[in-house]
Amino acid sequence: MTPEELERRKPVWDAMSDVFLDTETRWSMPYVAHVLVQSGYDAEQLDAIWWREIVPECAWNLLQVAGEWALLVVDEDALTARADGELPLLERMMGVAAPLFLGRQWQAILALREGLLTLPTAGERAARTTMWTAFVHAYLEPSLEQVLFLDKYVESLRATGASEAALLAAFEQVRPTLNVLLIGSERHDEERRARDVRTLIARTAGTPP
Repeated sequence: MTPEELERRKPVWDAMSDVFLDTETRWSMPYVAHVLVQSGYDAEQLDAIWWREIVPECAWNLLQVAGEWALLVVDEDALTARADGELPLLERMMGVAAPLFLGRQWQAILALREGLLTLPTAGERAARTTMWTAFVHAYLEPSLEQVLFLDKYVESLRATGASEAALLAAFEQVRPTLNVLLIGSERHDEERRARDVRTLIARTAGTPP
């Protein structure tokens, strides 16, 4: 791996590793998707980076009783070796087993990336990432009032300059992907979760409840 390629790879490794923290990681998926778009790698290359490099490096954290929850420091030498050569047998086995608990999250990130790629400019992609980040917080919490820093997300949505109609359209675009991220009993109240996002959008626009 050349020094230039290593510098290109580092932000991708760092963003992908966030998915393996022992905490709520679904909130960060729009950000991860945005980093992947900025990297310029195509879907096939990103799939190889995920399964060959990051999964063997980071999946262990999800198997711990109390894993790292704030920041995973990745081993760049080990990641580079995986990128350049054949995986050891144990790491190949990890790649086979990992889809049982990681495949759905990875497919959601790729879907978000594809959604961002439909937008023509970097500014529009950044704004859409901001929207999706606010939406995913409202969508995943048990209630809108339990969203930490809710006012911050209202302000971030206003800062995009998007109209209420545009925000609603952006939510409906991403809603199927967010739905895929729901786990277990969360699936039973998807419509309530969607209403919470629409309420967040209405507050942003100043629309009376």
